[in-house]
Amino acid sequence: MKNILCYGDSNTYGLKPGMTGRYARDSRWTGLLQKLLGDGYYVIEEGLGGRTTVWDDPIEEHKNGKTYLLPCLDSHKPLDLVVIMLGTNDLKKRFSLPVCDIAWGMENLIKTIMKSESGNAGSAPQILLIAPVPIANAGIRDLCLMFGDGMESSNFLAGEYEQVAKRNAVHFLNPGKSVEVGPEDGLHYTRAGHRKMAELVAQKVKEIYPQE
Repeated sequence: MKNILCYGDSNTYGLKPGMTGRYARDSRWTGLLQKLLGDGYYVIEEGLGGRTTVWDDPIEEHKNGKTYLLPCLDSHKPLDLVVIMLGTNDLKKRFSLPVCDIAWGMENLIKTIMKSESGNAGSAPQILLIAPVPIANAGIRDLCLMFGDGMESSNFLAGEYEQVAKRNAVHFLNPGKSVEVGPEDGLHYTRAGHRKMAELVAQKVKEIYPQE
């Protein structure tokens, strides 16, 4: 059996558009991924709303993705594959980060996973880096104030992440705008969006493990 850890933010957690609750396991992309891959795989959810790559949030505590990463890897090892998708929350104005710094934060996490010995027999697990779906400006005042220019900058994350993936020889997926986000906030996936993400990730996993 292949063990797959999905490490991400509120879209990995399954927060509904408008932040009105959480989708059920069988509607979240991680749960759907489990169904698509079947019994030969075990999909582990590790989503946290507001999680950043490596930054401490001065308003929301315990959101630094680096702080929890090693304990998380250690508690779930041995892992065959780590699917990591973070960066949207780094775009908030409170962090004042250019896209290149967000990519460097992600590269820090990639290198942490590679050094973690959380794979089989103390090896490094394989890594699938997913670029976050760009933010759609839904005209919500609070979100516009929170993200500012970060909404536009979200369109450039994929290009920077692809370079991170190439430098570190890890797998990469860019869902682009093919994954639907809800008009309630322009951030969180609809049910259809979760289905699409699950399909994209499942296809990529089958490319990684073609004989399974």
